[in-house]
Amino acid sequence: MNTPMTGAILRLFGTLGEELARRQVPPGAVHAYIFGGCAVHLHARSRASTDVDAEFAYPPPLKQELMLILAELPPVDYDDPEEGPSQLAYDPTFNPTLGPLHIDYQDRAVPLEGTRGSPVIVMLPSIEDIALSKLGRLGDVDLEDILTLLSLPEASWEKFEQLALEANKYYVGPDLTPNLSHVRRKFNERRSS
Repeated sequence: MNTPMTGAILRLFGTLGEELARRQVPPGAVHAYIFGGCAVHLHARSRASTDVDAEFAYPPPLKQELMLILAELPPVDYDDPEEGPSQLAYDPTFNPTLGPLHIDYQDRAVPLEGTRGSPVIVMLPSIEDIALSKLGRLGDVDLEDILTLLSLPEASWEKFEQLALEANKYYVGPDLTPNLSHVRRKFNERRSS
């Protein structure tokens, strides 16, 4: 199901792809892995976000050029059904190493429709990997996002827990097990209500 926000995400990365194509960057050279509120929206069609959090994978010689283009990437205007006129911008401050990430998350990510053939392939990490990326900070919005994601029919609590326990072995932040226990309690409460 295509939503106005999904369209805005694709347009934002479409602009990036056009800029890279002008510089003769070949199709598929850059992979953009979407996180944050945009990833939650892409999976659950819930909540809007004003910025795109993305982790990039690319050949090292492209780094400087990619960073320059991203710094000047214009925001995209779109009409959100609930919020009205909205704008989506790339967040240059996003750093995936600040939150817990499973080492193999890229292997489980899938490409979004509409980005094939572009220098930028937009990749959506799995439901469980997105939920895990929100487990470290676990603010109110993070908790709600995790519960929303894990309530989806295709989500697996067992997979989420397995990834969290594996990532906890090398995550540089605080121990994830108390947060995992808290999420499990809230998840079970919501399921039984």
